[in-house]
Amino acid sequence: LLLVLLTLASNFAAKDGGSKFSFQPNNAYRNERSTATLNVAYYVTDDFEEHYNEGTRNLAEFDRQVEIYHIRSLHSDCDYQEKTQYKKVLAAKRRGSQEDLQAARNHPRPACKELERVKKKFPALFRSAMFMG
Repeated sequence: LLLVLLTLASNFAAKDGGSKFSFQPNNAYRNERSTATLNVAYYVTDDFEEHYNEGTRNLAEFDRQVEIYHIRSLHSDCDYQEKTQYKKVLAAKRRGSQEDLQAARNHPRPACKELERVKKKFPALFRSAMFMG
């Protein structure tokens, strides 16, 4: 079962471009690029431009997939940050400290803030990322 899941995951990653870029530089992905719409930084391999020439439809679609992946990642990070905040609020309520409760309610959620910005400024891209395959 695990082998089947890993095979499916690798096929999906190759299909959507997930294996062709990284959000963090490393030995394989060391050439920085950024997407046109959201200006998301990502890193590609040395042979990237052999497959995706500047100004082509292929490159535009690749950029769009990077942005969709970025939005989905923001959504996941935001979900985690909201759960963390919720746990802190519950703990503060149990302690009965208004100061702790206020601090918990003000717990930073940078991914949520960025996700909301994308949702407002680029609603079609946000919908594509969240509601389409």
